[in-house]
Amino acid sequence: MTIRLRKNRKKRGHVSAGRGRIGKHRKHPGGRGNAGGMHHHRILFDKYHLGFFGKVGMRYFHRLRNKFHGPIVMFFKWLIDMAPPTLLSLVLKREQDRAGSDGRFLRLFRVEV
Repeated sequence: MTIRLRKNRKKRGHVSAGRGRIGKHRKHPGGRGNAGGMHHHRILFDKYHLGFFGKVGMRYFHRLRNKFHGPIVMFFKWLIDMAPPTLLSLVLKREQDRAGSDGRFLRLFRVEV
């Protein structure tokens, strides 16, 4: 948009440029960035960013990431690639183990990881 079409051009010469005289348009009234997370913005941080402040867990000094490398295996993709009879037998075995020896509560629609 060109400058001549901006709304601010019409506001030139008027005292507060449409922002109102009482609540003045200041540059950073609540502080810059995440300021006030422990103070005047606490409600917002507690509501939308739980656990933003504080520490959790044990520290691990000089953690080298290559020691903890574990490639991700897509379990459902692996299940789909299996032959259907193998998959069915796997589901049946798991559900029979869950239901007990009589097998009354046999459910074929749910496979848990």
